[in-house]
Amino acid sequence: MGKEDWQEAFTLIDESGSGVIPTTKFGHAIRASGGYPTEDDLKKMIEAADPGDEGVISLDAFLKQRAWIEKANPADVGGICESFKVFDKDGEGKINKTELMHILTSMGDKLTAEEAEQFINEADIEKGGMIDFKRFLEQIME
Repeated sequence: MGKEDWQEAFTLIDESGSGVIPTTKFGHAIRASGGYPTEDDLKKMIEAADPGDEGVISLDAFLKQRAWIEKANPADVGGICESFKVFDKDGEGKINKTELMHILTSMGDKLTAEEAEQFINEADIEKGGMIDFKRFLEQIME
C-alpha cells in the first residue's frame, strides 16, 4: 500500500479530524493499512510512535511505522506456504478454515487467535469452508 492509502486509513480512524488517533485504535489503523503485526509488535510500534506515552499518535508518527510494515512480515509467508502443502493432502491447493487457524496460531511468527481470525476473514472462503491457499497468499501479499 502506498502512502496515500496509509493516510486514508489514518483519516478514517481520526473521526474528529484532530490529526491524532488514540493508541487504542492504532492497531485498527495499521490493519486497515494492510499490516498485520502481532500484539507484541504493535506494542513496540506504539512505544515508538508515542514515546511520551500521551495516548495519541500523530499522522507523521503513524506514517513512520510504514517502514516497519514494509520491512517486517508478521506472518512467515514462506513457512505458511510450506505448511499449506503439509495440510493439503489431496494436492488441490486448498485448506479448511480450522487448519489455517492452526497454522497461523502455531507456526512461524505465531499470531493470536484474534489476529488469525482477521486474516481468515479476509480470505476468499469457498463452499464447504475451503480456502485456496495460493489466492490467500496473494491477498496477504497485496
